[in-house]
Amino acid sequence: MTDEQPLRRFNKTAEKWRDLAEKRRLYFEELHQSGRWKYYYTEAVFYRRLGEAAELVELWEPVLKARLTELPSAPKSPTMSPPKSAPKSAMRAVASPRRRAI
Repeated sequence: MTDEQPLRRFNKTAEKWRDLAEKRRLYFEELHQSGRWKYYYTEAVFYRRLGEAAELVELWEPVLKARLTELPSAPKSPTMSPPKSAPKSAMRAVASPRRRAI
């Protein structure tokens, strides 16, 4: 089995963390625009937290982009070919598998 399933699961998780970081950043921006931050934070602490929120969004973007490029497009099946040195009479004909009627 390929590593495609765990990679997809990681991508979903990374997207959720990036989205959460983006929501947090938007919340701090809304606090700044409304002026409500003054009730909860000092100026220095608020701007530090706003910067941290923006930094987290920027940190998740390259992780997500790097993982998306690693995702395989489609699994490749190996092609079966008879060995070159085997005589044709030694090879058996193989019937295709039967399908059940649904």
